[in-house]
Amino acid sequence: MSHFGSIKRKQHLLSPEEILLDSKAEKSADIQLEKLEHPLSSLLTKMILIIGVGAIIILGAQSFNLQITHGQEYQQRALQNRIRYSVVNAPRGIIFDRFHHPLVLNAPSFSLEMVPIDMPSDEDKRNIAITTIAKNFDISPEEIQSILDYSHNRYSLNPILLKPNLTLKEVRLFDTLSLDQSGFKVIQDNSRYYPEKDIFAHVVGYVGRISSQDKDKYKNYPLSSLVGKSGLELEYEKLLHGKEGKTLIEINAHNQKQHSLGSVSPQKGQDIITTIDSGLQSVLFDALSKRMKQLGIKGAGGIALNPQTGEVLALVSLPSFDPNVMTKGTPSSLVKRYLVSSAHPLFNRIISGAYPPGSVIKPLMAIAALKEHTIDPNYKLRTDGKLVVHNPYHPEQSYVFRDWQNNGIVDMRRAIAMSCNVYFWAIGGGWKNIKGLGLARIRKYWKLFRLDKKTGIDLPGERNSVLPSLEWLQKSRPNDPVWKLGDTYNISIGEGGLALTPIQIADYISTIADNGVMMKPHLLLSEKPTPLTVLKSIPAKDWQIVHEGMREVITSGTAKSLSVLPFAFAGKSGSPKVIRNGKVGYHALFASYAPYKNPQIVLFVFAENPPQGHIVTLPVVKDVLNWYWENRITKSK
Repeated sequence: MSHFGSIKRKQHLLSPEEILLDSKAEKSADIQLEKLEHPLSSLLTKMILIIGVGAIIILGAQSFNLQITHGQEYQQRALQNRIRYSVVNAPRGIIFDRFHHPLVLNAPSFSLEMVPIDMPSDEDKRNIAITTIAKNFDISPEEIQSILDYSHNRYSLNPILLKPNLTLKEVRLFDTLSLDQSGFKVIQDNSRYYPEKDIFAHVVGYVGRISSQDKDKYKNYPLSSLVGKSGLELEYEKLLHGKEGKTLIEINAHNQKQHSLGSVSPQKGQDIITTIDSGLQSVLFDALSKRMKQLGIKGAGGIALNPQTGEVLALVSLPSFDPNVMTKGTPSSLVKRYLVSSAHPLFNRIISGAYPPGSVIKPLMAIAALKEHTIDPNYKLRTDGKLVVHNPYHPEQSYVFRDWQNNGIVDMRRAIAMSCNVYFWAIGGGWKNIKGLGLARIRKYWKLFRLDKKTGIDLPGERNSVLPSLEWLQKSRPNDPVWKLGDTYNISIGEGGLALTPIQIADYISTIADNGVMMKPHLLLSEKPTPLTVLKSIPAKDWQIVHEGMREVITSGTAKSLSVLPFAFAGKSGSPKVIRNGKVGYHALFASYAPYKNPQIVLFVFAENPPQGHIVTLPVVKDVLNWYWENRITKSK
């Protein structure tokens, strides 16, 4: 036995000599020799080396990424966790009438905001906070959650406006609630106040908190913003809005203020001067409201324009609403009533309502007939209160179109004055020896007066007209798509599917009042309004004939009750037939311009389905024109 076998281990540690024992044992090939260590293979050594080097490279790369590539970004994030800012909303620009009377005001107020990152991370605690706020501030929990969702970041530092214009009672209430570290706070803010309430509602509109749809439009606005929702507030949002300021503070880990780091002052929005005459607006609003109440009708409206400039002097849509309620969002019961009411108080009937113009279209028909030489204006037509058409294929069959009354023998001027349907049926579709204009030529003059286009008034939500055509008939009457003579008769008196907005009707009457000069209706006061176009193709004598007919409406025609006014003016009545839910009714319309020789105001008023015809609008016309004559026209001389 080898002498190596006599080695006795007296301790657990290896002696230096034993480290070399393996190699000597292998050389001696002594199979009884116990191996005390195993050498690593070269492959394993290489693997360990590769892994070590790889780990060093990865750690180095990550360190480079954190410190060099994204160092500034992460440093900024750290600063954001330490530095907070509060948005200081800019006061909006003031909206004035033409005489610099403010239609809307700014005032100091308080607003309720939510900061997502400060809300409890625990879902139960977060829900408790949301429920508490919802219960005490008349906001639904679902609404708060939806507002939180459109911030797109549960950990966003950006404040989100929940409710503007808090009452002092609500401010005090917030201080009593146990909402520490809840993510909700009350801040000092600027409120929007509408002193005239419902009188100017459809002109100025209202503001509300920014929504997800608004955010897509106003990408640079903070979520604490109030933005225009309707009317001029929406139309001129970017002018009125201003630029927000910021207040910077340093906070500790407990979200407590440590230091003030300065502020950036907000910049007030731009003021705008409108064409509105607030005195005239109030008179028109009061007169229409009184008439609605007397008649028990659901809808009415009126608009006044200066035909020489296109300036909108007054615009009233009834029923109206209080924009202060819509801006605050409270009381919620009243907001809901506005939204679901069958009378649609938020709906601007002047620019978005579509009505058959009825006999108010007859002056346009007269212009078309004169220009196309369809009839001599002095030709006397015997009407007998009805128009009878015989079927050319079956002479024994006849169709009778009855007028609203027997107007006897009329020429063009008298036909306009008495609103004779038979006369305008004849010049539109033809009768006896009169060759009518026909659909194509009637449509030609609709388009000449731009009735196929929106007026372009600077208010959001304007809709376009409905002008009957062969294509329109195929869609609206698919079971009977053939255009008939009766269809031509109907559109000749402003019915048969023809529908215009009140602003389009007032605009077309302005064109007649100013002998073919077309001005764009507008609400932003400008120094030099320019015509869209001038209808030079229509001779002055044709305009004069129509003027004379519309003057006779007042002196001896359908509105002779207005002849008591101490000045000369012209007008045209209308009572178009409407069928709703199988019931036949009539709207009441009246268009006028004054003074007769030098028109400075066009007034169009209407009432929806009143118990009587156009005469229900005459007291309104009388009050408004008389006020304008006494307070504006005579005083300007």
